[in-house]
Amino acid sequence: MAHIPDGGLTGAPDAARGSAPGEAPPPATTATTGEDSTAAAPPRTVRGWPVVALRTVATLFFLLLLIQPVLAGMFISGDVDLLKLHETNSFVISITSWFQVLAAVLVWRPGRGPLWPIGATVLLSFTVVMQDGWGYARELDLHIPVGVFMVAASTALLHWAYGYRPGRGRRG
Repeated sequence: MAHIPDGGLTGAPDAARGSAPGEAPPPATTATTGEDSTAAAPPRTVRGWPVVALRTVATLFFLLLLIQPVLAGMFISGDVDLLKLHETNSFVISITSWFQVLAAVLVWRPGRGPLWPIGATVLLSFTVVMQDGWGYARELDLHIPVGVFMVAASTALLHWAYGYRPGRGRRG
């Protein structure tokens, strides 16, 4: 095959030659049906309500997490009644964490969002379960640093949830 001045190749099939300068390329066709694939496909609707649901649940989860060290600190400083409130709040955090997983799944499927928030929220939910066990066992050498990790991870998820704009490419 030799190069010719119009930009194509001699001896090549028409599709490989391309169009001449100033000439519109031929419409693309699908290989199986021969139909014109340049016809406008119906626009994919991106649902925003799953992201709003995730933002709401993630905000509640974050606020509940922020209350935990305050309750623990007040218990340590002598107000022993706050240990029961710390325990009750951990129960509410556990339930909220699984609603957060559900919201992340909704962002992924009906919301057409990224998959990774599901993994992050499942990890957080399992961490909450471990935290409950370590708290009851008084394993403070694990309970306190993992609690700090949970607040940091929840902050990162919350930051992403409020910055995410559905329908704007594949960035997530």
